Amino acid sequence: MLEITGLILAGLAGGFIAGLTGIGTGFMMLAVIPMVLHHYQVPAALYVPVTIANTVLATLVSSGANLFTSMRTRMIYPRETGITSVAAIIASFVVFELVAKSRFYSKTMFTAVVLVFMFIIIIQTFKKLRLSSPQNEKTNTGRLILTGVAAGAASALTGLGGGTLLIPMLNLWQKMDILKAKAISFGTIFSIALWLSVNNLFLEPGYGIPGSKGLIVFPLVIPISAGVLLGSPAGVLLSHRMPARTVTFLFLLVLSVVAVQKIFELVAL
Repeated sequence: MLEITGLILAGLAGGFIAGLTGIGTGFMMLAVIPMVLHHYQVPAALYVPVTIANTVLATLVSSGANLFTSMRTRMIYPRETGITSVAAIIASFVVFELVAKSRFYSKTMFTAVVLVFMFIIIIQTFKKLRLSSPQNEKTNTGRLILTGVAAGAASALTGLGGGTLLIPMLNLWQKMDILKAKAISFGTIFSIALWLSVNNLFLEPGYGIPGSKGLIVFPLVIPISAGVLLGSPAGVLLSHRMPARTVTFLFLLVLSVVAVQKIFELVAL
């Protein structure tokens, strides 16, 4: 019971921060899920793909809730989201099948790649990704496709959802207003997570893990998803009311704790 409560709280925190920042709930899941895989009798050889698959499913729940909240506030951009999403889906599928599930992509390499992306988030957050107006927006189809490819590859390699690269590339590279960038990020992350989750549930063979289907471990991901469903909408709504400086501080604090944990984990491998 204590473990289930911990998973729900992790989902709640991850979903809330995802809603606040638009980055995605994955980084919190990556701190929690690897710590409990042995309890669910996951073989060591499957730690990386199972971690990614279940992190992505939690991200699907979070991004779905965030997308619904954005639709209610009419922050929807179909063309940009559609182009970015298609490119991201294709890239995520190719990278997950060819790299993330390969023997080459070991637990050590996985942890190192996750750390790299976390430091990218920290650096970009310090830059305070906020533009006052979209007047100088430099968006075109080619840039949106490249943004989607980068986000899809990042999601398949780490489970982080792709927002790590999506928001910086939309906001800084394409000069897009931060609220518009977040709305497109929610839609694209949802598309990536939906496809990867369908693949991991229905197109993967059985691995003999109790309570699982494909790479998805239901006793693990259900309590996390329940917490995410509660936290994500609250984070989105609060992001429109809380000062940007406060959001940045809280986000950096939590992310730094997770990054330190991953550094110790990498050293211990």
